[in-house]
Amino acid sequence: MTRRKLLLLAGIGVLLCAYVAQTISAHRSPVKEYVLKDEPDTITIESAANGTVTLTKDGDAWLVDGQPAEENQIYLLTNALKSVKTLGTVSRSGAERDVQRYGLDDMSSITVRASKDGTPLRTLTLGKAAVNADQTYIRVDGGAETLIASGNLRGQFDVTAEDLAAEPETDETAEAE
Repeated sequence: MTRRKLLLLAGIGVLLCAYVAQTISAHRSPVKEYVLKDEPDTITIESAANGTVTLTKDGDAWLVDGQPAEENQIYLLTNALKSVKTLGTVSRSGAERDVQRYGLDDMSSITVRASKDGTPLRTLTLGKAAVNADQTYIRVDGGAETLIASGNLRGQFDVTAEDLAAEPETDETAEAE
């Protein structure tokens, strides 16, 4: 074989290896789902704007700061915590500029902590909405990676105790039942 043919065959081999490597790496999806294994009995939502809201489970009922909570609101919040779907990583750095850029600083973020019997199950730090309002910048369990999550998590957890409190039962409501 001539030198030219050997170089062509070597070039074909290198291109074939590159093609195989790209094909294998293309099948890895950046989508990841964080699923809770246990049902939380305490949820704490902290933000600079709304202060701290504590939800506790008492039997089958949820209480917000000791008062009965609105069941539908609690259902939405607990489901959002049970399964968080991330679409990819936008930053692997914990640098201050990234924290500010994605709204993850103490003055802008919302921190959600779920626990069971005092044992932490999940901590979410929610930043600002992404380019699409149906996506949120988040950090999971204190990690330095900034992820983009599916869903308007910030909108769901940007609540006060009054927002979550059940409407008190009035005489008219009791008579209707």
